[in-house]
Amino acid sequence: MKTPPRIVLMPGNNALIDARVMKNLRAAAALGYDAIALGISRGESIHDEVLPTGGRVIVQPITLRDEARKQFPAWRFSYDRTERSIARAYVKYLVGEVNRDAQRAARDATRQPTITGPHPRRPGPLATQRRRLHALVMRVIVKARSLRADREIKRDAMDPVKLEAWRRRRFALLRLTPWRARWRAYLPKAVDEMIDIGPRLDELEPDIVHVHDVYLMAAAARYAQRAHARGHPVRLVYDAHEFVAGLTHVPPKRVVAYSRMEREFIGDFDRVVTVSDSLADLLVQAHHLARRPDVVLNAPILDTTTPQVPSVRQAAGVAPGVPLLVYSGVVNPARGVGTAVEALPLLEGAHLALIVNNRGTAVRHLEQVAAGLGVADRLHLVPFVPHDQVVRYMASADVGLSPLSHAVNHDVALTNKFCEYIEAGLAVVTSDTPEQARLVRELDLGEVFVADDAADLARAVRLALERRVEIGRRIQGDSALLHRFSWAAQAEVLARVYADELAVLRDQPPGAGGESGQ
Repeated sequence: MKTPPRIVLMPGNNALIDARVMKNLRAAAALGYDAIALGISRGESIHDEVLPTGGRVIVQPITLRDEARKQFPAWRFSYDRTERSIARAYVKYLVGEVNRDAQRAARDATRQPTITGPHPRRPGPLATQRRRLHALVMRVIVKARSLRADREIKRDAMDPVKLEAWRRRRFALLRLTPWRARWRAYLPKAVDEMIDIGPRLDELEPDIVHVHDVYLMAAAARYAQRAHARGHPVRLVYDAHEFVAGLTHVPPKRVVAYSRMEREFIGDFDRVVTVSDSLADLLVQAHHLARRPDVVLNAPILDTTTPQVPSVRQAAGVAPGVPLLVYSGVVNPARGVGTAVEALPLLEGAHLALIVNNRGTAVRHLEQVAAGLGVADRLHLVPFVPHDQVVRYMASADVGLSPLSHAVNHDVALTNKFCEYIEAGLAVVTSDTPEQARLVRELDLGEVFVADDAADLARAVRLALERRVEIGRRIQGDSALLHRFSWAAQAEVLARVYADELAVLRDQPPGAGGESGQ
């Protein structure tokens, strides 16, 4: 084992965008470990830098060896959404080309010619018929291949309760037909990641590999096996950010494939960490774990050095004293933000600020809903700030919203925003998803409403606004509460986990040797 011991954190992204990984990296470096975050990208070159906050970030490019198949979309049985969009645009072009000669002749008849000599040869009627037939055939082909993407788009617009019921039926069916979701066949990207990440892990030779989320579990497990064969024992930590089988907004077949990967490799990991008590209990039940996972909340880290941090109230253009609700994070139908927008007509004078990093389809839909309800002037889209400035950014609001719809993962979630609202001293209004609702009631942090019920959300917000000053003072005056939901408390848990696993390594004899190939 190296001195200091080396810990490698492995998320299924480029690491730099993952707030939990970056906080974990800073904590490991502060504990004196040689801490490295090993991310992945689709780029062409390796990114390698040492951060001023501590630790090193390496972003490893992954070669997608399955790309050759995608070079010929005409061979595909069905299109994904991007291919559907491209193909439909091409068909629109073909249809326009069918009538181009007639349209040109009609226009030419109304203007003076610009060419005095003979015109270039133009296609005759036979060529026009051939183009018309080509456009018709392509339209039929594209329509057939777009059926899957069309169904996905319709499902995204479904009522969240109906959508969750559909997902559960689909998931149950796929579990009965396991050959349809074998992860090695259905997730070729995961195999590519194993091929490219493996040599990098062999080079770094970490003593602990801390995998964040399911995506790189296989690569870490295979590395630990090779390292042991070389006489270098390794400890593996799995950080379950969500209950994989309960993922929303992911195609059910992919959910089943990742669930099978998790089930295959979770036994190779020596310690499991997760984000809430309810999820810890669910993981014990689902995987028959011998030890209950350690809980490391998605708590915020605070930037206390930057003198001036933006204010969400200023960013939204809302005057002091005007009721301001805030929501931070991903926007999609399952997150329930639409319920909050629908509640605005029932909350006279109240404004809602959404902290979002892009204006995708879901956000544009919310803007349209707000306009239709006559409250567009009270819905504000404000930008992200660095993750360690979020708490100070939101502190000028009055109420923090967590309006999640019911789903397996939402029912066991204790979200980033929930902890951030507490640290910012905001009254919390949450849907009746059990984990967060329990804490709001036990700690008297705000109010609870029935998920997807705009009228009940409005009722809860009105009550929270009435108590906002009292709740804020109590939170800010309770140092134990603030510490419980701070990153400092979570770093203490990580310190114990790493110390325990390194103690095992010190007492563990070297591997017995053997083959160490990929």
